[in-house]
Amino acid sequence: MAAARPYRFLLAIDGSSHANRAAEYLARRASRLRPCEVHLVIVWPPRLSDLLSPVQHDLLLQAATETEASRRMLDGAGIAYRFHSEPGDPAREIVRLVQTLECDEIVIGSRGMSALDGLAIGSVAYKIVHESPVPVTVIPNPYGAAELELEDGEQAHRVLLPVDGSQPAARAVEYACALRDARVPVEVRLLNVQLPIVSGNVRRFVSSETIEAYCRAEGEVALKTARKTLQSAGLAFKEHILIGHPAETLVKEALRWGCTRIVMGTRGLGALANVLVGSTALQVMHLSEIPVTLVK
Repeated sequence: MAAARPYRFLLAIDGSSHANRAAEYLARRASRLRPCEVHLVIVWPPRLSDLLSPVQHDLLLQAATETEASRRMLDGAGIAYRFHSEPGDPAREIVRLVQTLECDEIVIGSRGMSALDGLAIGSVAYKIVHESPVPVTVIPNPYGAAELELEDGEQAHRVLLPVDGSQPAARAVEYACALRDARVPVEVRLLNVQLPIVSGNVRRFVSSETIEAYCRAEGEVALKTARKTLQSAGLAFKEHILIGHPAETLVKEALRWGCTRIVMGTRGLGALANVLVGSTALQVMHLSEIPVTLVK
């Protein structure tokens, strides 16, 4: 029987510290989760001199040599990779290449060397998350609490896995199950977050105990299928039902539990369930200081 092909990552780079952090993530963590190969991609906007100021033009040219840092990290981890340099719209070209190269996942820094560099998540990353047909892992700002990953991340891969009963959440659970053969232990925190009932009228006539029981019952429904899937895959997990603002609660609990990554569906149940990327997923990307993998 032929051996299964390695898992293929597309790593988008531009020489920025965020792109280098994404390469570091692949070298230090992803390579320990499954056999993999990497397609290293840098995309240049066409007719640079017409589109960019001289300063921006110099920065992008500098990036061509600074991508050497990303290559060194992959070489050091023994990860096979191919380098691609393409002109075009960065987000559109990356999405095209992930299909052409039959990649399984995109890894990107949260922002790069652009006019929107001051944003928590840049416009290119935002577009890729919206348009990608495969999971996208966004690596955040390389400062602050992300250093937690460097301190103890080699011992285990601890995944915060929020679920709400939606199809994207179910596919996020399947993504986590695919990590069961990792070379490091994979620990899952299965979490459902219920919105608080803040209406004064409701609280006047319904006791706190009744409200809490209702939220727990709703959370149990959301956890049921995910629990069975994880059990079938033989993954160790602990489950929790909490009440609070979804994105803020997810990010806070991920740090409190020492998680090394958040894996979640791009959108959930609710009035905006038909949009490609829901508000909770976007807020988590903005707030999180650990990697976030979004699964459609």
